[in-house]
Amino acid sequence: MKRKKLFALTAVAAATASPSAYAVCDSCVVAAVQAASTMITTTITTTSGTITNAINLLSTNVANVGSKISDAVVQSANQQREIQIETQRRAEKERVERETELPIDPCSNSSGNYASQATVATGGKSSGYKRGGGGGSSVSSPVLGKALNDPFPSPEVARRQSHAIHTAKYCNAVEQRLGYAGCGGSSMPDGDANVESILTGAGMPGKDPELTFSTEQEEAARAYARLSLDPHPPQNITKAEAATEQGKSYIALQKMYQANMSAAEKIQFDLIASRMPFPGSNRLIQEIKKADHAAKYFDMTASKQAKNGSMSLAEMMDFESGRRFRNPYWVVAMAAEASPEKLQREMIFMQAYSNELQLQNLRMMEKVGVALGQLLAAQTRTEMRPSIEAQLLRAQSTNAR
Repeated sequence: MKRKKLFALTAVAAATASPSAYAVCDSCVVAAVQAASTMITTTITTTSGTITNAINLLSTNVANVGSKISDAVVQSANQQREIQIETQRRAEKERVERETELPIDPCSNSSGNYASQATVATGGKSSGYKRGGGGGSSVSSPVLGKALNDPFPSPEVARRQSHAIHTAKYCNAVEQRLGYAGCGGSSMPDGDANVESILTGAGMPGKDPELTFSTEQEEAARAYARLSLDPHPPQNITKAEAATEQGKSYIALQKMYQANMSAAEKIQFDLIASRMPFPGSNRLIQEIKKADHAAKYFDMTASKQAKNGSMSLAEMMDFESGRRFRNPYWVVAMAAEASPEKLQREMIFMQAYSNELQLQNLRMMEKVGVALGQLLAAQTRTEMRPSIEAQLLRAQSTNAR
């Protein structure tokens, strides 16, 4: 009975239920469906964008990789091309150097081989010019030989010697025209009184400079050195006078004088000796003539003595510098046969020019040395001669005789 009543109430409730209850459920379903649809659409859109970005990034990376590979290929090709070009350039350079290489100059170091020998010989020659050194024994003029090697005479005798030396060989044209006694024709006018006698050789006016002297030019140079430095040095006193106290004091002053004068003499003696032929110079000349451009320059510039087979240290040094920069045949040889490396060629030319400048500087210093030596000699005479002459009178006034 109770069950029947419960069923009946349920049926009535179902029959009396509002239809809007179904409507509410439909709205929920629709909303849920729409929300799901929106979420799905959004998800798809987002995923699609992500995929698109990934595809674009992948495409970019692929493009970059391709570009890098292409650049690497191009760079490798360029490097290979540069290596090939450098290899070809070096091969061409070596070929040109082989074809244009200058032959070994047979006289390129010949002067160096004889420099030591020439220097030693020149030093010995200069030392022999000292009074008593033996260098004056070979002079042809007896009066010059006595003036260079005998004991120092009195000033009056020394002046007479100077006059005799000059009139014997060195009278100039004016003196001959004036009719000076004893003056005859001379091939070396004023050879005893002209500085050219020790620099470029005594001779007629207008002659070419010479750096290797003949025996006659050597004598003229020594006569000039005597006359320009100390034409009448303090005379030697006798043995008896030298034994006295006054004589001893005189000798001491005389040696002080000679000590200073020797410094002045050394400059000119070295200069003269450097212009005299040295032993073995004939072999040097033979080596010089083995190189064509050097031989041509030698024939064009050599002194008479050098052409006859003997050369001095001064001329050897001059030739070593001049055979390059001053030698047109050397310039032609360089231009015709030198390597195409122009910078190296210019360096050679500039070095040759530098050698020339250094040689000219040497020539100037020689002249300065002569002038300084003469100043020293003049100062020595001025300062010391009065006291020496006074002491000489005291030495001679004793009863030593």
